[in-house]
Amino acid sequence: MIGSVRLEFHLPGCHSLKEKRSILKRFIEHARRQYSVAIAEIESQDEWQRAVVEAAAVSNERSHLHSVLTHVVNEAERPGEMILTNCEIDV
Repeated sequence: MIGSVRLEFHLPGCHSLKEKRSILKRFIEHARRQYSVAIAEIESQDEWQRAVVEAAAVSNERSHLHSVLTHVVNEAERPGEMILTNCEIDV
């Protein structure tokens, strides 16, 4: 079974692509290490204050897959430099 989560962020404090990429890199690397997901920025690469990231995971149990993806969403909702504006989980 394969599941994915699409995360849309607003980065109000970013004033350059370099700053945006630095913030996203920390989030992406943490999600990879902590939750063993494949994750990447998939849209809006040239926009300073908007990011769209998708994470995917594979499991033989639907409940485990949903749990992993929910943990990624919970991590994205934490207060910080990025504001989660939308998320969609697909299992």
